[in-house]
Amino acid sequence: MKIAIDKNSLNAVEPNNEYIYLFDKESLEELLELKLHCIYYKCCTYVDINLTDYDIDSFKRAKVTDKDYNKMPPKHDYRFAIIVPNCNNDRGNYKGKTYLQNCIESILNQTYKNFELIIVDDCSTDTSVETVKMYEDKRIHLLENKRKKYNGGSRNVGIEYALNNLDFDYFCFLDSDDWWKHEKVLERINLKLNNHEMLTIGCEMLYTSCTGCVCYNRAECYEDLWSFNNKLWCTAWARVIRKDKICYFMEDTLMEDRVWTYRIADGLQFENVTNLKEVCYCWNRMNTENSVSIVRNAYWDACAWCHIGHQLQFLTQIKHKEMIPILKERIEECVRRASNGKYQQY
Repeated sequence: MKIAIDKNSLNAVEPNNEYIYLFDKESLEELLELKLHCIYYKCCTYVDINLTDYDIDSFKRAKVTDKDYNKMPPKHDYRFAIIVPNCNNDRGNYKGKTYLQNCIESILNQTYKNFELIIVDDCSTDTSVETVKMYEDKRIHLLENKRKKYNGGSRNVGIEYALNNLDFDYFCFLDSDDWWKHEKVLERINLKLNNHEMLTIGCEMLYTSCTGCVCYNRAECYEDLWSFNNKLWCTAWARVIRKDKICYFMEDTLMEDRVWTYRIADGLQFENVTNLKEVCYCWNRMNTENSVSIVRNAYWDACAWCHIGHQLQFLTQIKHKEMIPILKERIEECVRRASNGKYQQY
């Protein structure tokens, strides 16, 4: 049996197995001392195993004996539908470009090219539409809402368009004032997927003070897909979702992500969710004038109660009944916060 190992599992080496050592920054001298077949980890099409009880950047722990190595999936070149809702984010200045420009170019500049970009403009009154049209790229599909739909409704417009008009495998989401961290994000996502139903990614939060905060999704069990507990962002952009597992968002609200993540989780197989523990996404906290999660007003307060109602509705539909107590506890806390007039999405 061929077993892939790295420096963290050298102590578990046993006789009568054929080992492949995956190296990163080790020196040539260190590798020669191992007397093992060595492969640079970035040259592998997939690696899903090592010698220890391990968390393979996924939500289910496994042992080597759980794996059938003859059935490991081959590398795929998946097709992605990337949805970006936008309203008046052709603003700001980050490295000489507006937030919207940084978002679009971070996608178009990806080394992995097998994608279509759907930008749904939600009644912008700035130069957003003109800026999108400036990019003469056939992969860009610009849709313009005729009435205000907010982020949830705009994403739904993009989802419907993709399902009816595009040939693709997975959905990705970005907000129009955010951007991908580097040009190999989609390449890294594609290598990690192996037909998983969902993949989560890490982010870097960017503030006006020029300081950043790196956050990985750290969920360790299926319950964490629901309770979050600061281990898993509830945002759409933190998830890459297989087409057949997509759900529609709540509309006419500023808090569309939370119940949507419940619906997504309710339709997943635990063992078919994986986690890319890398900073792939730049979450822009510098947009203090146009970010609905930063700017709080009367509509935000109204949406808090709408959000509570959506959770109560979902409580009657949930398939994973073991999650009901977790959701009930969350609803109770949401009511307490909204009643105190200091509601933050929880």
